Order: sequence, then structure tokens, then C-alpha cells
Amino acid sequence: MSDFYRATQLSNNVYRITSPENVFCELLVGEEKALLIDTGHGFGDLRGFVKKLTVKPLIIVNTHGHLDHASGNAQFDEPVYISKNDFDLCAKHTSKEFRINAAKGAENTVDFITGGKIRGLPEDFKLQAYYSRGTGQLKPLNDGHVFDLGGITVRAIATPGHTSGCMCFHYEEMNWLYVGDQANGFCWLFLDETAGKASHLASLDKLIALAPAKVIGSHMPNPVGVEQLYLYRRAAAEADYEKGFPFDMYAIPGVEARTCPIDGMTMADFANPGFASVVITSDWGK
Repeated sequence: MSDFYRATQLSNNVYRITSPENVFCELLVGEEKALLIDTGHGFGDLRGFVKKLTVKPLIIVNTHGHLDHASGNAQFDEPVYISKNDFDLCAKHTSKEFRINAAKGAENTVDFITGGKIRGLPEDFKLQAYYSRGTGQLKPLNDGHVFDLGGITVRAIATPGHTSGCMCFHYEEMNWLYVGDQANGFCWLFLDETAGKASHLASLDKLIALAPAKVIGSHMPNPVGVEQLYLYRRAAAEADYEKGFPFDMYAIPGVEARTCPIDGMTMADFANPGFASVVITSDWGK
């Protein structure tokens, strides 16, 4: 398990943590405190790995309550800041049922960086111990809350869309924007917890107005520029369900969703520069 998590240093005391879980966690280490953005699936010993990177007092935040962003929360003694709007969602997604299904899916998965088949679980993974965990100690996070880490200032930005409680985080000194799943090239906007088209577009407008130097997403191997945010907004604004492609990655009984890329692209263009799409149902925007 020693190499289950790995860290790449983006700048002095700023790390991206990756693993076979196929989701990035972000660690910013200031002069006085450290901030961990998301805790992933928590299949491995994330807490132990973070402690190897820093021994400074730790603040933990969730961009939203989905299982691949919050299931590692319970490993930590520290409270976890998350929008109150996603408390119930987090409880659902860190439940025994969701944890068992996540672990089962991770037994044979695809590495989103290499494209190869992998086992996304540590060798010493214990299912019962994993599914017995809960949400962690959730603490409400409000729009505009500022975390002063000492030389690093991070502001929380409420951005309802992908979920009603989505939060993005602005590293102010570097003008870097951590967007979780709220802004990405394959944005899921078809689940019950989605905030709706108007809210999603308004949230993207808030992010664009910051003109970030880097946009860092939870499933994006590399940071992108602000120009990509404009494409993500276009994909959401122009999405036409009738012209979309069937989506069957995450089946929900009675729900039919379609993937709608921009500019006549298809999912074959997924890895190409400029790709942007949303996954919606027929009532998107109504």
C-alpha cells in the first residue's frame, strides 16, 4: 500500500495526490496550516499518506458529497467542511451500500491516465472495515469562507450545478481555481442532486469572472486555462438532448440520460483539446 497514493508537486508546498481511485485530491501546505481538498474513495490509507507530506494542523474540505470525493473523510479526526446542501448526499454516498458497490467496481477498473485495466484497491484492503465507516465529522461550509493557511489564502465559492452543494476553492495568491466536478469536460447534470441549468450556468459565470491562471479539476490529469471554462459553459448552454448520445455508464432505473458534446464532437474526441460535454436528461433547462 506504500505506493497506492502518490503526490506530484505543482509548486512549493502544493501537491496533487493521485491513486488508482481515479480521482485527484489536493493538498496545500501553508506556513501554519494545511488544507486537503477532497478525500477520494478512501480505499487506501490517505490519512497516513497526507501525514507523510505534512505534520501541520490539517483542514479538510469536500467540493461536494459524492462517494469519490468524500468517502475518505472518516479516516480523519479533523472535521470536514462541506456545504450543508450536500450533507444528506454525503451520508447516502458514504453508506454501506454505496461503499460496497464502489469497492466492487474498483476490483476491475480503468486507469484514467494510462487507459489500462487496473485493480483499484490496495493489496491489504478490508471490505468490512471500509463499509463500516460513515461520513466523517461534517461541518457546514458557507460561501465566501476564507481559510488562512499562512502565506496561502483559500476562499470557498458556492457553485451549485453538478450538485446543489458544490463548492469550488480559489487559491488567491496564485489565482488557481480548484473546481472539483463542477467544471469539466464530461459534467454530469442528470442526477437528482443537480441544481439545474440556470444555477449551473450562473456558477460557471462566477468562476469565469475570476479569470483563473489555472483550473484544476478532480478528474482532469492536467490543469487547464480559463478558456476551457468558456467551453464548459457553452456545452451546458447549448446542450440539446435530442442530438445527444446514449449514456449508460451510470444506470438509474427509469432515467434516460444523453451525452451532449459541443461542435459536433463525439465521445471519440474525449481526450482531444477543446472537448466539452454535459450529460443531461430530456427536461434539462425546463
